[in-house]
Amino acid sequence: MGKENLLKYINNLVTLPSNVEGVIANAFQEEKYSKRTLLEKQETVCNKLYFVEKGLARLFYLKEGKDITGWFASEGNFITCNDSFFQKKTSYLNLELLEDSILYSIDYNTLNDLFQYKEMERFGRLLTYYLLSELSERVYSTVFQPAEKRYQLLVVRYPEVALRAPLGDIASYLGISQETLSRIRSQQSFKSKSKQSVYNP
Repeated sequence: MGKENLLKYINNLVTLPSNVEGVIANAFQEEKYSKRTLLEKQETVCNKLYFVEKGLARLFYLKEGKDITGWFASEGNFITCNDSFFQKKTSYLNLELLEDSILYSIDYNTLNDLFQYKEMERFGRLLTYYLLSELSERVYSTVFQPAEKRYQLLVVRYPEVALRAPLGDIASYLGISQETLSRIRSQQSFKSKSKQSVYNP
């Protein structure tokens, strides 16, 4: 399996010269893990950035004995412990794989070495902006939007997560109980079927 998806992601943000593509491909290491592997643990420094080639991952933290999901990443996306990787400080997050996964990883120093290429330096800035904007949107949604709207946004933006992630993890991500999530899903499924019956008598 090659690294075409990884290079495609980067090229969607910046245009890489062909000679730089080879350097980048070699800098990322393929890693394979089984479901429920805990890649990064809280109270340690996260030293890797991961690109998900296959599988589903989540970031979560512990609060009063319960784990709260803060982020998901499926195929074609980057994920890391944002609070730790970029600042090289101890993380309060855990990174777990929800499925058998194939990842491409790069450590902090190797990534910094790639910033000698102007295209990669720009990519690093754009990726950081993207992750921050996603975090800001998530905070806004959690604070200001009702649970039903938060779930609708998840389904529209990340349909693969809504279909594949465990209900308990989705519920904690949305800040609601699993029972409330089940009720919302049932209501929306009913509305969808009702609309179909109207347009397809």
